[in-house]
Amino acid sequence: MGRSWRDTPRFAKIVLLLQATVIVGLSAWIYNEYVNNQYLQMYLFSLFQGRGSVIAVLGFGGLLGTALIGILLKAGNILGEIQHLSEKVEDRTVVTLARPESHTFMPVLQIKQAEAVDEIGRLHRSLLRWNERSKGRQ
Repeated sequence: MGRSWRDTPRFAKIVLLLQATVIVGLSAWIYNEYVNNQYLQMYLFSLFQGRGSVIAVLGFGGLLGTALIGILLKAGNILGEIQHLSEKVEDRTVVTLARPESHTFMPVLQIKQAEAVDEIGRLHRSLLRWNERSKGRQ
């Protein structure tokens, strides 16, 4: 499964934050230089010569594509975690038959160990309830 931000080592967090700070700083610097330097403006204008809109569209498309891939990967990770939890619950659930005075059998579910309630567990139970309700409406 994927790793969360909490599981990331402290050194890696520091490196990522340092890289983000450098990128933002250099971006602000080049923007300020572009605004105040007419020679840089003329150079960039002559370099792109009408291709700026194409580059902007491609950049925006790349940004949207990256965001979409990130969303899909996160959704797949959540669905995989829900499947894993479902299999875990199925493995730990034991069905025993209760025998009252009469000869009828009634299944009884017993959970060996209670699990702490977390966000994935609540989402899983919510999806199960929604599934049951949607079956009842049909």
